[in-house]
Amino acid sequence: MIWLLVVAILIVGFLFLPSVQETLRKPLTDSMRRFAPGRFAELSQGQTHYRWIGPERGPVAVCVHGITTPSEGFAGLAEQLGNMGYRVLLYDLYGRGLSDHATGPQDRAFFHQQLQDLLAHEGVVEDFILIGYSAGGCIATSFAAENLPRVRQLILIASVGLHAPRTPVASFMERRPGLQDLILRWTYPMAARRYIKSHLSDPRSPSTVIRAQSAQTRRRGFFPANLAAMRGILRCDFAPEHRLFHRQGLPVLAIWGGEDKIIPGHVIGRLAEINRSAKQAVVEGAGHGVVYTHPAEVAEIIAENQRGGLA
Repeated sequence: MIWLLVVAILIVGFLFLPSVQETLRKPLTDSMRRFAPGRFAELSQGQTHYRWIGPERGPVAVCVHGITTPSEGFAGLAEQLGNMGYRVLLYDLYGRGLSDHATGPQDRAFFHQQLQDLLAHEGVVEDFILIGYSAGGCIATSFAAENLPRVRQLILIASVGLHAPRTPVASFMERRPGLQDLILRWTYPMAARRYIKSHLSDPRSPSTVIRAQSAQTRRRGFFPANLAAMRGILRCDFAPEHRLFHRQGLPVLAIWGGEDKIIPGHVIGRLAEINRSAKQAVVEGAGHGVVYTHPAEVAEIIAENQRGGLA
């Protein structure tokens, strides 16, 4: 009987240890936000950290970051776009950067609400360019599909949303979401730290991005937020949205890293198949962090496509 009790205690500990670890992480505090660039807006789901870069007057470009890289990852590109005359809006998704963690599923409606709230808060009523990086590409794509009159142009950088793992293990896990969630709760924090460490080892990664990404892993809410996105918007395939863009004539520019280990190369061909009007470009030698390791090259591609009549 004693061994049964021991086994039961071990099982309970196994199930609840991730929650205990999360509780021990530090929550965001006012002192952490005190010297942050930009401002904070109290929106319907919590406080959102945001900032504007570029001239006060000019076409608006809104940048949506990925689930592990906060808005700081866009700062270099935003400066480049600001020099081109754009008024660039950066913001941290809930649970990332310096924005509050909001509980609940992180599906399309969740991310759209934050962006709609922020645009209303800042009085953005004109159409704008929407830029999504990595998982932010899913958010930008779905938002554009539901708000076509508001989006002048969609720019996707190393975007997720057009491929899914095809391994037998991945297929097995997809058919068993309960088991998948349990395993992810245990393994994701370790996997995320390895991912961040490996990508930030690139000497071209700015020190500000390294600090911002690393700091998130020690804050309460970051890992649950990413898991919620993985259960939510990141399970979607965005081929229907791209077919819609082709039919409706929304200009789309996709920029990829030539050495990206996250996004497989066949995604370029798939996008060309489902959205024949989309423009695509590759930054040779760049990995998945192309948005912050090669901001000048990304900005030049955007500028060249503008001269070609994309915007």
